[in-house]
Amino acid sequence: MKKLTLATLIILGVGLAMVVVGAVLDGIAWNTTSFDGAALATALTNIGYIASMLSGVVLTGTGIAYAIRSGSSCDCGDDCKCGCKDEEKKSKKD
Repeated sequence: MKKLTLATLIILGVGLAMVVVGAVLDGIAWNTTSFDGAALATALTNIGYIASMLSGVVLTGTGIAYAIRSGSSCDCGDDCKCGCKDEEKKSKKD
């Protein structure tokens, strides 16, 4: 779970950096005789928006799953439904 969150945050940071770089490149006045960076700026900005949106969705889903998992209490008496008995056995051995 920690690796997924860290990877998602890295992708979010890269996506936002791409948006910033695209915005900076878009603000430059390009000559028509040389390389035109407007298309590159638009592409970087669009890819950055998509990467940021997707990583935001993953972070939201991970957060909701973690909140649901940690909020559930484990008071069942059945070993098959939850691992309460196994955890109690491990804690008694320690």
